[in-house]
Amino acid sequence: MAQAHHHSFARAGATNSSAGGAPSSLARSFTGWLVLADPDGAIDLRRLFPEVEVRLEPTAAGFSEALSITNPSLIVLIAPPAEPGDLQRVAGWLATNPSSRAVLLSPHQAVAVRLHALELGFDDAMDLSSDPMEVVGRLSIAGRRGPAGGVSVEDRVAVGEGVELDRRARAIRRDGRLISLRPKELALLDFLARHPGWAFTREELLRHVWRDPGANQRTVDVYVFWLRSKIERDAANPRHLMTVRGSGYLFDPPRTSSSGRRQDGDVGPVNVNEGPTRR
Repeated sequence: MAQAHHHSFARAGATNSSAGGAPSSLARSFTGWLVLADPDGAIDLRRLFPEVEVRLEPTAAGFSEALSITNPSLIVLIAPPAEPGDLQRVAGWLATNPSSRAVLLSPHQAVAVRLHALELGFDDAMDLSSDPMEVVGRLSIAGRRGPAGGVSVEDRVAVGEGVELDRRARAIRRDGRLISLRPKELALLDFLARHPGWAFTREELLRHVWRDPGANQRTVDVYVFWLRSKIERDAANPRHLMTVRGSGYLFDPPRTSSSGRRQDGDVGPVNVNEGPTRR
């Protein structure tokens, strides 16, 4: 049974001087629950989940530092001490670390904060005054399910002919060769691959991937251009990262035969507006 811990591991041997201050393998290998909470608060996750390795940070600064050097499977924010800035920080983490999940617990009157957390991509947001059994149950569900609403996500997913998105490597593999991606390239491709056949406007993509719906919409076009050059056989005539005329973009996955093999001769939609677009 794993032991729970209460310490700021980000400040306790978080770096290894062998590589100019690179994060230690001990910190980076942590995949338990990272919690921002008052250690003397009403909810003691270490007691409620003795089988889980819980790392508790009592301050926003310590939490931010810990998040930068670890790979938690579940992030739990309890307000207070968690504040709006911490929600934004976690939302940014989720955008580039899709295998992690996040939950917010806040006071009863903080309804708007909980709704905002859900809009930012948190898996759940709970009232601190909820029945303890409900809190335990919902945290248990979040802690053991895959991202995107409990759907198990494969480490590798086909995104083109001979091209796979490798989530563990945070890159793509084209004909077996690893090709690195910019952080937002990875986040955009991963988001679209989780929603095959769904059309998203540029504004929606800015909100979900960049967390900034007011940003310049041309930013999306630039990143799509870069991604097409990496996943498409002919970037000028894309078959998978498709433009929805007058709207935005959708991901059309490679076709497979009944045997599960991709059929490279299959042609994607010529006009993606002709058929019904799932919304």
